[in-house]
Amino acid sequence: MSDPVSEAVYVRDDETGELWGPTALPIRLEGSTYVARHGPGYSRFEHRHDGIELDLVQFVALDDPLKVGVLKIENRSGRRRRLSVTAYAAWVLGTSRGAAAPQIVTDLEPETGALLARNPWNPDFGGRVAFLDLGGRQTAWTCDRTEFLGRNGAANRPAALKRGHRLHGSVGAGLDPCAALQTSFELSDGARTEVLVLLGEADTPAAAAELIRRGRSLDREATLRDVATQWDQALGTIKVRTPDRSMDILLNGWLLYQTLACRLWARTAFYQAGGAYGFRDQLQDVIALTISKPGLAREHLLRAAAHQFSAGDAQHWWHPPSGRGVRTRISDDRLWLPYAVDRYIAATGDAGILDEMIPFIDGPALNVGQDDAYFQPEHSGQLASLYEHCARAIDCSLAVGSHGLPLIGSGDWNDGMNRVGNEGRGESVWLGWFLHVVLSAAAPIADARGERSRAETWRAQMKGLRRALERHGWDGDW
Repeated sequence: MSDPVSEAVYVRDDETGELWGPTALPIRLEGSTYVARHGPGYSRFEHRHDGIELDLVQFVALDDPLKVGVLKIENRSGRRRRLSVTAYAAWVLGTSRGAAAPQIVTDLEPETGALLARNPWNPDFGGRVAFLDLGGRQTAWTCDRTEFLGRNGAANRPAALKRGHRLHGSVGAGLDPCAALQTSFELSDGARTEVLVLLGEADTPAAAAELIRRGRSLDREATLRDVATQWDQALGTIKVRTPDRSMDILLNGWLLYQTLACRLWARTAFYQAGGAYGFRDQLQDVIALTISKPGLAREHLLRAAAHQFSAGDAQHWWHPPSGRGVRTRISDDRLWLPYAVDRYIAATGDAGILDEMIPFIDGPALNVGQDDAYFQPEHSGQLASLYEHCARAIDCSLAVGSHGLPLIGSGDWNDGMNRVGNEGRGESVWLGWFLHVVLSAAAPIADARGERSRAETWRAQMKGLRRALERHGWDGDW
């Protein structure tokens, strides 16, 4: 196992050639202390070596696709120092670096001097432009990773940062793509300086240049305070107190922070870093936000419903902006829509959401023996209320097997059970419990909307489920 570095900030003593940085990767000096602090919306890294104090804080601007790094450097060595700071990023701009690297074109933005990168072969984002900037202080640069790291080199010993070496200014197509920007300066004893690192993306080169200019003029301290305020509002709506202090710390901050930043916005997790929406996954996530961020929860309920087929099932996951995704036989996905809608209404009282009109998608049904299919769906031309979307999700989940329990399909929240029911016979106790909960919440709503027949069908299903669950879901011990 390894933790490869794709971004780094280096500090070099230009007199001795010694190289280090504010973070423990990619260069960790023996016997040195590195301090990392992670708070809501920011990370801070501190390190002191040979009398040079480094303080790097990183955060994301509230309204711009811009990662801001502010490196403060203070000379406490008792003598004048000549130093260089180099910011480095290895571009991917696709699903994998190996596949995308030959397609990436790099350039120097003529007005700002920032480094640009784009992948014109990317089917969804070919026009977009990524950039790295050193706050306008850069005096040397390269977009060639082989030049920067050296042949068979590594991020902990880049060849281009050896004593006396200088970045060659390589940009263009056909390179091993990266971005590396460098600035050099002198610091007298007791003096300090600040280096700004901006990493971001924009729709066009002109938009990138404007975003870089905005980032350079940013009031960094005020922006960081605004970030903290935003997170305080999001995480401070509910306060939980339990007998376990560590549980309180998780519940009153980090779990909700992770849900919003990682799961809903970044859509990335332990081994799922693709940026896709999962139908089940993000519906589960927004339930946690119904009180602190009800607007975001509402927005996502409508988004998810728009990825439901007219038959009632849904895409297991899909990628924005194209909407390409996978249709499966997984049985619980669709039921998370009515469950999450019920939880949202219970928390907010916003029953009007049930009347929102949302389109269905359309696509080929799965063939016999086919577990899933990945394709670009079409709009079906049908519009229906969110209530109808929820009702169809329930209606297509009522089939039971020989024990009176719901069919598991190719997964019932536990995707590891994908071979149990893929031939249409396997049943799920768990899904029975979940369906019973969903039906008990949905039947009164159907009554209130004048859908008595549907409500009676659902209640009859609940009775049969209860009998089957009592008989087959519990043997007295298990």
